[in-house]
Amino acid sequence: MTRFYLDTSVAAHAVDGELGAVEWFDTASATAEIVSSRLMKTELTRFLRRDDRPIHLRDLVLDKTDLAVLDEAVLASAESITEHAKTLDAIHLATAVAFGSDTVMVSHDANLLRLAEELGLRTLDPVTSA
Repeated sequence: MTRFYLDTSVAAHAVDGELGAVEWFDTASATAEIVSSRLMKTELTRFLRRDDRPIHLRDLVLDKTDLAVLDEAVLASAESITEHAKTLDAIHLATAVAFGSDTVMVSHDANLLRLAEELGLRTLDPVTSA
């Protein structure tokens, strides 16, 4: 079974109902394992609160995504990434790598996808692919 690591950039597009992200998420959640960092829950909450939108909208994604604990090992791994990456992106990368090299990084962030490839992960941008 394919394991997809879902970055918040695609999750936010899915919550917004954007076609490429929604179609990918519906298919992937029915046929594959979707994982992410616990960080994504916080990011989606902040994304929705920013526009005074209902927080329960995040559950459209969270209910079908297994969230990894944000722990000292993940933070240390994020700190060890030598290429330039924003802090939250580095945490997502470290979490994805912890799931193993067979994990596919799903993001709409070109720099995050590039770094994921450099770290040995396959990548997918369903927003651009649509």
